[in-house]
Amino acid sequence: MESQALIFIPDISGYTKFITETETKHSKHIITELLEVIIKADKLKMHVSEIEGDAVLFYRKGDPPKLGELISQAKNMFLDFHTHLKIIQRDNVCQCGACRSAVNLTLKFVSHFGTLEEVTIQNFSKIMGSDVILAHRLLKNNIDDDEYLLITEDYLITQNNSDAGLDEWVKFHEHKESFKNFKEVQIKYVPLTEVKKELPDISKYKKSDFYYTNPDISIFIDAPILLVHELLTDNDAKLNYVPGLKEIKDNAPVNRINTSHTCVFDDLEIHFVTQSNEVKEKEISYVEQGEASIGVAFISDYKLKEEGKGTKLSLKIFPGRISKNLSFYKRVFYIIMTKLAISKLRKASAKNLETFKAYCEKTASERSD
Repeated sequence: MESQALIFIPDISGYTKFITETETKHSKHIITELLEVIIKADKLKMHVSEIEGDAVLFYRKGDPPKLGELISQAKNMFLDFHTHLKIIQRDNVCQCGACRSAVNLTLKFVSHFGTLEEVTIQNFSKIMGSDVILAHRLLKNNIDDDEYLLITEDYLITQNNSDAGLDEWVKFHEHKESFKNFKEVQIKYVPLTEVKKELPDISKYKKSDFYYTNPDISIFIDAPILLVHELLTDNDAKLNYVPGLKEIKDNAPVNRINTSHTCVFDDLEIHFVTQSNEVKEKEISYVEQGEASIGVAFISDYKLKEEGKGTKLSLKIFPGRISKNLSFYKRVFYIIMTKLAISKLRKASAKNLETFKAYCEKTASERSD
């Protein structure tokens, strides 16, 4: 049965280049995060017909929303989208192309009012009709701006072309498009550049670095610094160089500041939280906090420095903070236990990093073939 409906499509621009020219392991996850942000920002109670790789096909049957509501909806999605990109940029640990270039992604919107039909195909509900096709065609247009809200005349005539009471940043531009099998489409679009001024300030986390000069362990790895950093911060990779490690639990798809994972051994579990990651010219500092199931907390501070075509990797392990709520005797016991545990951990880490060195050099050799 045919219905009148709003068709609304937020589209992530730069998606194809982002997916094809960056590492797919993280690029696909980042796009998934952004699509989830867009869907969560829906305030018009629209239905999701499809998620189309880089876009969400929304629709809402019945009377169209007011123009101000439509513009407000696009603005909210736009701000949430770019706020999330800023958070990714702030919390980024990985130095792969996807994680470093995600901030360059952009967002545009197509809104159209027309006729559609809901159909069910093998338990999947889809919307079909010429107006749905037209909305998709409008994603490929000749508008010069990268980020905008496009509104067709078919929607605007339901609003009596009234723009009274809209925010000052809303500036309509006249436009038209022609597509085969469709009459010329009259359009107005609103650039969204001004909206970025309302993005919240995303403050950087304070760096947890002890500025040590004498590391516990220091080794040279015959592999590029970015490769060493990639393997060091890929938590699943620990299975390749940490002896006795049985499993990685609760690992986030992308390692970022404040993400966590748990390393499972036969008689012990260690919960890690990423604390900081700082990239300078030819140097990277990476810090994670660990807490063992026996109650011992510690900080692992890694420093990577480019030396020729290889990398000098240094590690310093510090005791974690002791709770102020402990009694005197428990504090003394905790200090003694921590010292013993840290001493064992430093010895184990020395062996682990030798294995890590071999793993990095093997990976570097395989990738150069």
